[in-house]
Amino acid sequence: MYRIIGALVVASVLVGCEGSSLSDDDSPSGVGTGTQPLVPEPSDPVDPDPADPGNPNNQFGTEFNEDLTVNEMTFDPATGELVLNGVPFDGDDNLYTRDATVSDAVRAASGTGYDVYRNVAGTSDFYAVFRRSASGFTQAGALATDRYVSFGFGGVGAQRLEGSGALPNSDQSYVFTGEYAAVRTVVDATSGNRVQYVAGTSVIDVDIEDFDDIGAVEGLIVDRTFFDANGVQITDLDNADYIALSTGQINFDDWSIVSSDATVFQAGGPKASGSWQGLFSGPNGEEVAGIVVVEGSGPIGIDPATGEYIEVGVRETGTFIATRP
Repeated sequence: MYRIIGALVVASVLVGCEGSSLSDDDSPSGVGTGTQPLVPEPSDPVDPDPADPGNPNNQFGTEFNEDLTVNEMTFDPATGELVLNGVPFDGDDNLYTRDATVSDAVRAASGTGYDVYRNVAGTSDFYAVFRRSASGFTQAGALATDRYVSFGFGGVGAQRLEGSGALPNSDQSYVFTGEYAAVRTVVDATSGNRVQYVAGTSVIDVDIEDFDDIGAVEGLIVDRTFFDANGVQITDLDNADYIALSTGQINFDDWSIVSSDATVFQAGGPKASGSWQGLFSGPNGEEVAGIVVVEGSGPIGIDPATGEYIEVGVRETGTFIATRP
């Protein structure tokens, strides 16, 4: 029944978009313990100082939130090493490597092409998701930690690696479908702060001639599944919500998508909000990649006494990569 209701709600959001629990048993399945010591969040966050703020091939979450300090992302496919620059306390080299155990578990349960990465040094534990597309046109990643009493430092980025991203004008509209992955910081005074992973499906609808030829893009993140830091699926949260990406404009000078609103919806209405943006890639705009940052109330389990979701404060930093036919 929920899926039917959810489908109707999704349809209504697309049509009307204007820019639009833990269970209390003793050993809950799929929930981390949040054992990393919490420390006060710095009152004066590190200046992100992007390495190349004018590069149209890079998009980072620094403009969405001053604590999202990742400003550079490099990946070496030969070694599998990922460097996420700009975050404090993750080691001198900002180096991350694939967590094979967690990656394999999340991939097997969700079918995602994203992998999970962890920092190899530093005084803080950081958790990341990353993917380079099969074509090599784009790459995207997101990062979070459970170190702080609040959401703390993190980051999110999408990069165009090849092509201008220009879509052919032979068609007015295009639909891109693909994947979404995120890192979710849970602030829970009862059970401890922790990090979760999210996998989902991205659907991006593009009209390059709408709004008097300035273009329009909107989308949805659906089929969402949640995992704890060990890669254990939290089945109580399957399809608990979806994200609506409100209509944004296209900057045809660099084939990027101008930032617009992102809203997390549950059956009862909106629960968290934030922003999203993206860019097209490939010689003929074969792919679109983007970043999503939302913050607010989110489910962590189901209350056995009421059957309702238990909700706490969450921040989700996510990315998507999608392709067109």
